[in-house]
Amino acid sequence: SGLGGDFFALVMDPNGRVHFLNGSGYAPGKLTLDFMRRLGFSSMPSHGVYSISIPGMVDGLYKLWRRFGSLDWSKLVLPAIKIAYGFPATKSLCEAISNLKDELMKDRGSRETYLSGNKVPSEGDIISFKGLAKALEMVSSDPRSFYEGEIAESIVDYVNSLGGVLELEDFKRYSSEFGDPLSIEYRGKRVYEMPPNAQGITTLHILRLLEDLDLKEIPPNSMRRIKIMVDNAKVAYGVRDMYVTDPRYMNLRGHDLLSDDFIGRMRNSMLRVNEKSINGADTTFFAVADDGWLVAAIQSIFHNFGSYITEPKFNITLNSRASSFSLDEEHINRLEPYKKTLHTLSAVILECSERLMAIGISGGHYRPLFHSQLITNIIDYGFHPQEAIEYPRFRWNPGTNLVECEEGYDNHPIAGYEVRKLPYPARMGVAAIVEIKERLRAGYADTRGDGLPIGII
Repeated sequence: SGLGGDFFALVMDPNGRVHFLNGSGYAPGKLTLDFMRRLGFSSMPSHGVYSISIPGMVDGLYKLWRRFGSLDWSKLVLPAIKIAYGFPATKSLCEAISNLKDELMKDRGSRETYLSGNKVPSEGDIISFKGLAKALEMVSSDPRSFYEGEIAESIVDYVNSLGGVLELEDFKRYSSEFGDPLSIEYRGKRVYEMPPNAQGITTLHILRLLEDLDLKEIPPNSMRRIKIMVDNAKVAYGVRDMYVTDPRYMNLRGHDLLSDDFIGRMRNSMLRVNEKSINGADTTFFAVADDGWLVAAIQSIFHNFGSYITEPKFNITLNSRASSFSLDEEHINRLEPYKKTLHTLSAVILECSERLMAIGISGGHYRPLFHSQLITNIIDYGFHPQEAIEYPRFRWNPGTNLVECEEGYDNHPIAGYEVRKLPYPARMGVAAIVEIKERLRAGYADTRGDGLPIGII
């Protein structure tokens, strides 16, 4: 995660209204279907200069603060500046760098930023990103400096020196947007998710498809539960891949896709997700509860280390989000200039009886299936939020019949699937929940990652 990525947020105000902020970026103006085809591409590359979309993170955070914030903007950025000047490397960061060392070594900016002396850092080593600290100092004074000043110029110059097609105009015209969330009633509880171009609707589709089933009668650690949820997820992901993209290009709106009529068609359909393998992603979710407000926010550069390209002057690693576009001109998510791609980021606000919860998890394309597991753990099985987070999770990989689950599920076979059990914990997404219950404010973190609940008095 970082300044070179995207940002989304759900905000519930003290009056109970939920607001949505879309801080996702769009394709550069010169990144077109014809251009990619002339270069010989039949599909978008997962990394490199043509996988980069214009980052929305900085503008998204600033717009969120400008509408809802109360503290001074520059003071809010100051802790990040201090951290950028030096922090101890965590085990997970060192492992991530080690796993992708060969790729990071190929890019000068990534090599200089993450591999000092061409070596992988060890846990506890002090890492400093002095260029990033400088960028944050500039952003703390003027957030638009990221898009209309030296930072944008440096990103454009560096990426284009590697063969990219970025323009300063791509940055200057960028602006994040506010809108309304999508929501449904599930077992009498209100679930809010992020609308397209985010994939939050897929979480809601899975839940709608589960409504007619009494999950309480199905043991939570059973292969039967896995089969039911994966079967319904396949349909939901199939709808996502057929209908969801930048809302300006969609034939049906989000609310239309959640109508009873459309859900009925989904239940009777044979829709399936595109037959391709999907992967997790590099994501940071955070949630905040304070003085009647509840925020669920999420940011990412998509894959681990995004495009593998880091602008060296400011140590800004750039996202790989444009890799999600299709080069099929008939596809709803086809590549077009200034278009926002189908986005894997999303987060949940749950109204559950007398409780409110902000729920999020890393996981890329797997996120809707993970969200639906967390929500059914809480609503159908009555789990405490910490128990819901720590409970063994499962996922399935499109293009195969493989279902992977953490240890803790029974050993019954699943018809039509190969089951692979993984040691617990398997880093199958890293979740977090913040809960408001009367005067209680509670945070819950996942042992699968580096998350931490913090209370401020």
